[in-house]
Amino acid sequence: MTENPSFFAIIPANVRYSDITPNAKLLYGEITALCSKNGVCYATNDYFSQLYKVSKVSISKWIKELSDNGFI
Repeated sequence: MTENPSFFAIIPANVRYSDITPNAKLLYGEITALCSKNGVCYATNDYFSQLYKVSKVSISKWIKELSDNGFI
C-alpha cells in the first residue's frame, strides 16, 4: 500500500459503463487511488475487506471481474 494515496479515485468510462457489478467499479476506483507513482497498488484483499466491511471472498470476486474484463 502506498504511504500517500491520492485523494480521489479515477473510474474511466470504459469501466464505469461496463457490465460489471457496482462494487467492482468502486474497487477499481480505490485501486487507482492507492496506486504508487509507478502504477502499482500494494493493498491486500484483507485491507479491502476491512475497508468495505465485506468478506475476502467478495473482494476476490470483484478483482476477478476487473481482471476478466481486462481492467487490471
